[in-house]
Amino acid sequence: MTPRQIGLLVLLSALWGGVFLLVKYALRDFSAVEVAFFQALIGALGLFVIVSFQGGAARAKLGDILRRPAQALLLGALAIAAPFMLIALGELTVPSGLAGVLVSTTPMFVALFAPLIDSAMEINRRQGAGLAVGLLGVALVVGAHFIGSLGQVLGALALLGAAASGAVSSFIVKLQYKDKGVPASTTSFFALSVGALLTLPVAVITAPRELPGTRAVLAVIALGLLCTAVAFMLYYRLIDNIGEERASLSNYLTPAFALLYGVLLLGETLTVWAVIGLVLIISGAEITLRGAADRSSRREVRTRYRTHPPFH
Repeated sequence: MTPRQIGLLVLLSALWGGVFLLVKYALRDFSAVEVAFFQALIGALGLFVIVSFQGGAARAKLGDILRRPAQALLLGALAIAAPFMLIALGELTVPSGLAGVLVSTTPMFVALFAPLIDSAMEINRRQGAGLAVGLLGVALVVGAHFIGSLGQVLGALALLGAAASGAVSSFIVKLQYKDKGVPASTTSFFALSVGALLTLPVAVITAPRELPGTRAVLAVIALGLLCTAVAFMLYYRLIDNIGEERASLSNYLTPAFALLYGVLLLGETLTVWAVIGLVLIISGAEITLRGAADRSSRREVRTRYRTHPPFH
């Protein structure tokens, strides 16, 4: 990769790692579901502008999505509404850095669910070992930080649920949209739009009566515009320039940025257990994805589901 491409990869990871910091800021004045709603809404508006400039082909593919409302609704729910809400709910009790670590388990859930959805993959011994390593990392993070608090344990489970939901959504993108030539920006725009509609009723009900402060407002704007719309398009550009395999490195750099932001900007404590847990989770995910059973198409299997944009 060229220095410019490396810089874009680091920038993308920094933007996605900033999600967890910005959610913390936004939660000071917005409800958790409001944060999810505004992230989806502002992200959708940003992508709408981008899709509009892509010409008639992108808009025509948007029509293809509209003709399959059931799949579109499911994608919006699993890729946007559920993960965004679960991340915000989890961060009510879990520090932002550790939230980023727990959500980084998405590739593990992809490997775990793959045999149930795609016959090209099955869990062999190597994948089982990778899952065991990753689960040990999760156990260290949860056990070392949250075992004494039921609220934090529930928050950690919510964050793991966000990772699992994002993993399932990757199969929908692959099987229902990517193979049919729908541009990634079009799919993401519609998923964000549906996610905003799904979260709107609860966001209205749970909205605080007081007006939000400037910091919280700027946080949700940055969350939707920079960390969602801009980050998605940057991710797609990286895939075009360096390929899916290298672009997927951002998934492993993101939690490191989340931990860094938490320590520097929120005064969170960086513990040895958090670092060890992160290393084990990332290592477990990589071992699992490398252990694809279909060796004749290992590279295809590894890139098939690992490189969907993390919808968080």
